Amino acid sequence: MFIRHRTWLVLLSAALILHGCILERIFRVKNQLCDFEENFQIEVRPGFRVVLREPVMLDEDISWLAGAEPSEKQFVGSELVMTYIAERNRTLSLGQFDLPIELRFVLIEDEYRLKEGYLDENLADLLTVELLTQLMQSVCESEKSLVKQQITIDIKALDRTLLPARSEIIRILGPPNRNSGDTYRLAYDYRLKNNEAVDQVAAIDIRFDAIGESILRIKLKYLRYNLDADFEKGEAILKVDIFIEP
Repeated sequence: MFIRHRTWLVLLSAALILHGCILERIFRVKNQLCDFEENFQIEVRPGFRVVLREPVMLDEDISWLAGAEPSEKQFVGSELVMTYIAERNRTLSLGQFDLPIELRFVLIEDEYRLKEGYLDENLADLLTVELLTQLMQSVCESEKSLVKQQITIDIKALDRTLLPARSEIIRILGPPNRNSGDTYRLAYDYRLKNNEAVDQVAAIDIRFDAIGESILRIKLKYLRYNLDADFEKGEAILKVDIFIEP
């Protein structure tokens, strides 16, 4: 019994050391976000690309933070490219309605560190470049938590005319789930391509005004990341589940 307890203590200590190193890198990136223009470069249209001037996060950190291995992993020259692909559930879309996120890593001192992240134009067109940029710049002000990271962002100044109309959303994301319900809602759910271990990797729920055209609210889940953008209240909340509670 003593040996068994000792084994568990060793495993627990190793886990805490590993997670401590990851959290140290997370908070380092968070501090970089406090000087956004100095540390990051944004490239837009098509899609939304963020280039990190000083790479910090390791490829294994990203898999742990995402809670899943990527759909695709390949080496391109000296770079490692990891791609998470959310594909529609129960829909044969041939990829045009997928929601891929591509991550590029460069080799630094025998470790692959995150250099660049790219959101496909489907996601970028839905959320808009303006909202995505505001979300990134607001991470610096978020509360530190070992269980949940929650960021509340004031989006009252966001130009709502930049948001896509209902017809444009259907063009971007395809036909909604059959159970979307009515004119005032569009719902989509996704699975992680090439990964059967994760059931529902992403979901999008969009609410519209009384005439069913202007977006009032977008709820988006992608892996462990949950965004609730309420354009009526002028508030967006980003929740990140870093540790999954039992």
